[in-house]
Amino acid sequence: MMITGLALLSSPASSKTRLCESENVTVSFQLEEHAEMVCKGVRKAKVLFENCGMPSLSTPLRIDVVEDMIGDCLGQYHCGGNLIEIISPAVMQGRGEPDGVFAHLSSGKYFQSVLIHELAHAATDGMPCPFDFCHVGPEYVAYSMQVMSLSREEQMLFEQSIDMDNLISVEHLHPLVLFMAPDVFTQRVWAHLKQREAPCEFLGQLINGEVIIDFETVEPK
Repeated sequence: MMITGLALLSSPASSKTRLCESENVTVSFQLEEHAEMVCKGVRKAKVLFENCGMPSLSTPLRIDVVEDMIGDCLGQYHCGGNLIEIISPAVMQGRGEPDGVFAHLSSGKYFQSVLIHELAHAATDGMPCPFDFCHVGPEYVAYSMQVMSLSREEQMLFEQSIDMDNLISVEHLHPLVLFMAPDVFTQRVWAHLKQREAPCEFLGQLINGEVIIDFETVEPK
């Protein structure tokens, strides 16, 4: 999830901070194992992004592992604020749907995939948008990276609930699907991406603004 503006939540007094080795990322945490998981996820994202031609995480970034968050969010990237907030693994697993598209993942793998989703938002902050708001493009990239971060075996389990041969068009990626049925949106994104001749090249075109898959929306008066 990506949100605009910056509304920092104060970290608990008992939180500690550390800098991920060789990365420009500071982690705020309560349990040492959470810091290790974050730094491991950042390293994995760095390799994944490089392999797919994604922008690098060049700007200093802070990641806060928290125990609660407004609404049902699992993670949030604060646009322009160089901050990610992410729910701790145990709480995150409890919030996940038992029949959701990522239900087959362990709590650690699920946490890492959500982190990489938010890191993708951080790496692509400021994607070109010809409209007042663009949600589909940034979320397409973030969900693509989230599923791409899984092992091939985990991806195959994810794909069991999708008809990968059913051609997905941009019209199937409407923002209403994103907001009303995010699991369905994620499935359609992955199927659509896998149907591209050059998936990473397509993601690059989205990030550079060469391809726009968002829709212009009109606010009701």
